[in-house]
This record gives sequence, C-alpha cells and structure tokens, in this order.
Amino acid sequence: MGEPLRSITIVGGGTAGWLAATFLNRFCSPKGAKHKLKITLIESPTIPIVGVGEASLPGMVVLLNQLGISESEFFEKTDATFKVAAHFINWNHDDNGKPVDFLNVLNAPSAIDGRALADYFITFDPARNAPDAGLAYVRNFSSVAEIVRDNLAPRRPGEPDFSGEVGYTYHFDATKLASFLNDVATDRGVNHILDDVDEVNLDERGFVKSLSLRRQGEHEVDLVVDCTGFRGAILQKTLGEPFEPYGDYLLNDRAAVVQIPHKDPNVIAPTTRATGFSSGWTFNIPLTTRVGTGYIFSSKFISDDQAIDELLAFYGDQAKGHEPRIIPIRTGRVRNAWVKNCVALGLSGGFIEPLEATAIFMTDLGVRWLQHYLPSQDFEPELAAAYNRQVKRVFEEVRDFIQAHYHLNNRNDTDYWKTAREEMILSDRLQENLKVWRHTTPEVIDLDSAYLFSSPVYTLLLIAKGFYKDASLARASTLSRTAYDRYRTAERKARPGQVAGLISHAEFLKTGGKPPAGMFTGPHSAEMAAFAPTTKIKLPAQPARPRMSRKR
Repeated sequence: MGEPLRSITIVGGGTAGWLAATFLNRFCSPKGAKHKLKITLIESPTIPIVGVGEASLPGMVVLLNQLGISESEFFEKTDATFKVAAHFINWNHDDNGKPVDFLNVLNAPSAIDGRALADYFITFDPARNAPDAGLAYVRNFSSVAEIVRDNLAPRRPGEPDFSGEVGYTYHFDATKLASFLNDVATDRGVNHILDDVDEVNLDERGFVKSLSLRRQGEHEVDLVVDCTGFRGAILQKTLGEPFEPYGDYLLNDRAAVVQIPHKDPNVIAPTTRATGFSSGWTFNIPLTTRVGTGYIFSSKFISDDQAIDELLAFYGDQAKGHEPRIIPIRTGRVRNAWVKNCVALGLSGGFIEPLEATAIFMTDLGVRWLQHYLPSQDFEPELAAAYNRQVKRVFEEVRDFIQAHYHLNNRNDTDYWKTAREEMILSDRLQENLKVWRHTTPEVIDLDSAYLFSSPVYTLLLIAKGFYKDASLARASTLSRTAYDRYRTAERKARPGQVAGLISHAEFLKTGGKPPAGMFTGPHSAEMAAFAPTTKIKLPAQPARPRMSRKR
C-alpha cells in the first residue's frame, strides 16, 4: 500500500463540483495529524454552469443530513420546494385517445402476508384495467395522491427537518445550490481557486501531473476530479477516454429551456410534471419564486424553432416575454469514468436525459464510490476497475428504466412516439424482463442493478402503462381476496390521519414550516375524493409547420 493521497483537485464548479468538494472534505479528511489531505476546487470565472431548475431523488434527503446541512437553511438558500412524486401526463392514451396521467411516488407499498401488494391488485382489483390504473394502485398504499390533489406540503408545520408523512425529495435552483455548497465547503476548509485551466500536463505514465492556470501558474495534482461538464476537458479531451453514446436507445438530443413566473404563486405543486409533447416532453419544476421548464426533444422530428413555439404555446401568457435557449444533449457515458489519476463526475462522465431526475443522485453515488475506493499515491488499478464496474451498472440501470417509459407508450398521434416504442434498441436484460413480467411482477432478482429503480418502481410503471390489463399472474390462485380487502379497509381508515394537519405547499414555504401560534391540527374529512387535480392539466398543441428561422 502506497502513501496516502496528499491532495484532491476538483476542476469545475457547478452542482457536481461543489457536491464532490463538500462530501470529500467531510468524509475523506484524515482524523490524525500525521497525514493531511488538501481539497481544492478550481472554478473558471468565465464559464457559466448549466442550470434552469433541478429535481432530485430521495437520496438528496440522506445526503443533506449526512453533510450536516440543515433542511430549513437549504430551502432558504436554494429556492427549494418539496417533491413527493413525478407526475407523468400524456405519455399514454386511453382507448378513446385521451391522455392518461400517473404518479411515480417515492415510497413503496408494504406486503400482504409476505406477498407483493401489486400481485393482489392485478389479481382482484378491476381498476387494473382502467386507464388510471397507476393512480388507483397508488391510492391503495399511499396518501401521495391526496397530497398532490390538494397541493399540500408532505410535512406538518413544526415537525423537525428530514421528517414527513410520505417519502419526499426536493426541487431547487441548481445555480443557487452550487453557490450554497460553495459556501459550506469553503467554510469547512476547501480551497477555492477562481482561474481558468489552460493546459493539462501529463507525466511519462500518462497521468495528470499538473494544471497550468492562466493567472496562478502551475498547480500540481495527486488525484484530479473532472467536473467540467459536457466538455469533459480532462478525461475525454486530454486523456482521450472514448464516449459511448446511447443514441440507439434514446431519441432525445436537444432541450429548449426557460425560467418563467408561477401562474399562481399561491399554488405550488409538490411534483415534477413531465408532460408528453409531439416530439418529446416538457418538464415543469416549481421553485419557491419561479418555475424551471423546458422541452426535451429529438431533432429528428422537430426543429429548434418548432420546439420553442410548441413550448411557448403551451404556457401562453405565463411565458410571455421569456425566450428559451437551446442546449444540445449528448446521452451516454464515458467508457471508463476513472482513468489513471482522473475521475469524472457529473456531466463529464455522462448524461441520461432528465426524465427521472437522476443527474444529482448519480453524482452523489459517484463521489460515495470514490470515497469507498479512494486510492493511495500508487493508484491501485483494482480500485479503478471496481469503481468503473459500478458506474457502468448504474448508467445501464438508468438507461433501461428511462427507455421503459418510452417503449411502453401507446401513443399513435406522432411519428416520434411510434418510433420510441417500435424502433429503438432495448438491452437484452430489459427485453428478457418484459417477457418474464408478462407472467409475474418484478422482483429484485430480476434486476442487475437497483441503486435507483427497484422492483416496486418498475411494478408501478408497468401497472400505470396498462401492462397488466386483463393479465392473469401465474401465482394468482395462491392469493386471498379476503386479505386484500382487509388491507384496503385498513388503508382507507388510516388515510385521514395521514393527511391531517398538512397545509398547502405554498403556505409551508412562506412560513418556513413554522406553526402559527395556537394552530390546531385537526383531521381532514374522512371522505377523501379520488385523485383529480384542482386545476385542469393543460396539454400541448401540435407544433406549427416549419417556418423561417427566428432571429435572435
């Protein structure tokens, strides 16, 4: 075993860079006085970060807690809001061609007599054949449908940080998050250098020896973390690590993004909305003071100008005076995220479109794995190999789940949706699982990797997509209808207490979650209506025919 690392240099700020700096500083710094590990982040003062709004997965809650960051301060500094589900709209149609919607919630159901709830739902519940089967299934085990319907916060006023009635995570302003983590990291001892890297210098082994900075000269490195975004300035451009594109699996290659005001600042949804458009989909991420939105689309089916027109038409007056910008998207990953003494995190290592808000969590996983496999100055190749295996697994896991959303669509109104369903390559594992799942529901043993998308998540997606319509599971005869009815009765009785005392999301954010003096938190009505948004979900108009390019 070689000598411990003396330094870790992170090149690039943004969320990925500052998340890595904060985490490594907290968990990799030696406790004794003998060895010191210096962590430096070098950030260009001339290159802006990419960020309109950002959604996350529940791992973000764990991360903040482990970093010792107060949830209330996080909300205040990053324009954050709660997210209890991803709300999918117009990805599938019913038999009359009308859009179907469903919620991908962040908590899994409990079992019934050791068997999956989904098995009972598919076997005994006629709602499995309904267009809103996904929502019916969620209502069986979670109060999220009611929370979303009424635009509630998932936490009661006065309850402590990192607690709540249901699983949740956050929306936040990515630029403000990077700034907040910058403050946290530098306050805790991370060295911050504002400078441009003009040259990456290699030694005789091909390792990164130093960085030539425009203003401060030579900066020597032990381990360098590439957080330079899509540029991949060190791992790809200097070390020549090839990029493996996912274009044969996923169609989208462009994004039109824009920040717009709330339609009504007193109504803030606790969901990320993903609404199917003609040639892709739009995200709607509600922050405290504004909305981050954009159209993720395929240039094979729509031009930039058409995409912008479709996005602006969807929002109407809400987006008046706001001009979207176009961001190219390259889906895929580098062949190896760790090469020699360089590790790529964030967009430098790869990107899969933002449909399930995986980017931040994959950076979180990457830096955790780096901490676990942290090398000595000998840079043991076995550690890099183990790290690269994990990164490959998680990228393929995310790719397959994202593709399942598209492959299981039933829309026939545009060529985009038909192509996404019928012409894209599916991985061997996904093809095999879809065949297996015709006879049973997903289990963890079916998945090569389940860091983000476990078997219950797949099950919900399949039910929502009508995959089990008129299905007969192989083990249906072993299930008890009485047990299912008993479970549903107990859930219905518990539901009013689960939502009692929850207040509107917007009000919670205004008050910082503090209870008003003398507040009485009585139960809501025992009769909870079926899921139906209080405001009608707007669907996109078809894009106009091609026209002359707009002047900018």
